[in-house]
Amino acid sequence: MLNNTTSCDCTTKCCQKSNDVADCSILNNSARIDNHSESSSSSSKLASNLNVVIELKPVTHVIFDLDGLLIDSEVCFARGIERLLKNFGINEYPKALQQKVLGMEVARGIEEIIRVTGIPISVEQFMIMEREYYTEEMLKAELMPGAKRLVDHFSKHNVPMAIATGSTTESYLIKTKRHQDLFEKGKYFNHIVFTRDDPEVKRPKPAPDVYQITASRFPTKPAPQECLVFEDSSIGVDGAIAAGMQCVMVPDSRFECNQKNATMILKSLEQFRPELFGLPPFE
Repeated sequence: MLNNTTSCDCTTKCCQKSNDVADCSILNNSARIDNHSESSSSSSKLASNLNVVIELKPVTHVIFDLDGLLIDSEVCFARGIERLLKNFGINEYPKALQQKVLGMEVARGIEEIIRVTGIPISVEQFMIMEREYYTEEMLKAELMPGAKRLVDHFSKHNVPMAIATGSTTESYLIKTKRHQDLFEKGKYFNHIVFTRDDPEVKRPKPAPDVYQITASRFPTKPAPQECLVFEDSSIGVDGAIAAGMQCVMVPDSRFECNQKNATMILKSLEQFRPELFGLPPFE
């Protein structure tokens, strides 16, 4: 275990790590970390009330989700779906439905959209209609805050990284076209596993398959507990935890987050502190 164990007041208040204390709340085994920090006097005052301990284990390898985590593609996807639905007289893509399909394998997500909205088309027809909108919107996708900084940092310190995504190879190339400095093949990421295109991935998230296969393809074959996953969706978090890995969740700010299994929940990748997981700290 790390010495800088995360300790928290289970009602709401503090998250103490080494000599630093930040506001947090506990969701079962998850630490939710916000931006602002307490003074050292507040730290000692709060320490006497700590009664929940979150123990973070050191890791050696990192696995990133893609959509909504490294690149802001979920918003682009939602805009494309909204444009498609207007063809059927539906002027809004309901937020509850957006949240439900977040992180789902694409075909399953489309099936759910068709079922809930009642539009009279097949999954295949939906994909054909949506392709034009999808491409136009995805070409506008921006990087998520803190993504480039974090990937650069891990690369600088030789922390092995990979991506585990529900995307196809084709859609990945569209989404990342504007950001080849980050996604250039082999530059930062050891490998990328595409759930829909990879014959070894038998089940999509929330099954653990994609994380297990991603870990197995690192040259050093790390054990599950040596891998840290970054995810934005509840489905993805559940899959990572099922794979025996710790998972930092950065949930979509458009939706309420009720995930209770994540190791840690952050508002942004900018808040992540590598040293909490035994990784080199930011300078």
